[in-house]
Amino acid sequence: MKKILPLLFMLVTTTTIAQNKDYLLSLDGIGSLKLGMPFVELEKVLNSKIILKVINVDPVVLVETIKVKYKGIDVEISLWKRQDYIAVDGISASSLLCKTKSGIGIGSTKLQIIAAYEGYHIDAKPLFEYEGDGNDKPKKNKTKSTVTVKEDREGYAIIFNLVNNKVVSFDILPIYDDEE
Repeated sequence: MKKILPLLFMLVTTTTIAQNKDYLLSLDGIGSLKLGMPFVELEKVLNSKIILKVINVDPVVLVETIKVKYKGIDVEISLWKRQDYIAVDGISASSLLCKTKSGIGIGSTKLQIIAAYEGYHIDAKPLFEYEGDGNDKPKKNKTKSTVTVKEDREGYAIIFNLVNNKVVSFDILPIYDDEE
């Protein structure tokens, strides 16, 4: 009995760690879902055939967003048609299972994000919304804000969407400075 208990503990621990890697939130994706991943590889990771409704149907449209299940969680993936292939250009989710290595996920606070990403480029700001016909000045939303985390001024980023200073969802996408 004494030998079985440690073995069972090791099995449960290994299984838990393997499952957490599937939902590990990072600057380049969630688990094995990665930004820049070719569409063919995306279908392999999701283990399903994806029917595109816009890309490859309309020759002018180069972007499409799809809603899929990844390891049992709902994920929204933005696709971008490049010159010779289609690639993942953004990933959004709001699952409690997704967390960063430092434990940041749904329910984390703005201060926890800032503390966990010390040394990164962080941009915390409120959301502004337009009311009416769009000619009015935007109004600051009192409850919604975002915290963007990136390694440098440009590149892949995690945008944590907050309501009342708590994370409710996140987006992983490339951010580039178009002013150059």
